[in-house]
Amino acid sequence: MDIEDVMKTLAQSCWGRPAIDAELVAMVGELKRDVTAVATLSDGKDGSLFNVEPAAFDRILRAEAKP
Repeated sequence: MDIEDVMKTLAQSCWGRPAIDAELVAMVGELKRDVTAVATLSDGKDGSLFNVEPAAFDRILRAEAKP
């Protein structure tokens, strides 16, 4: 499963609908940019899984997905 497939599945699971192309492009781009901050090797030692705050991720996604 590649990143795009993961994002399609995530959109369907979270939003209850498929992502439109602009949303999918934004989601994949955001994940590729944040790959160094998400689930780094140091995570898990302090009980955290993600360094990216969910509201910030959603705000950036919505801004990038505007046609």
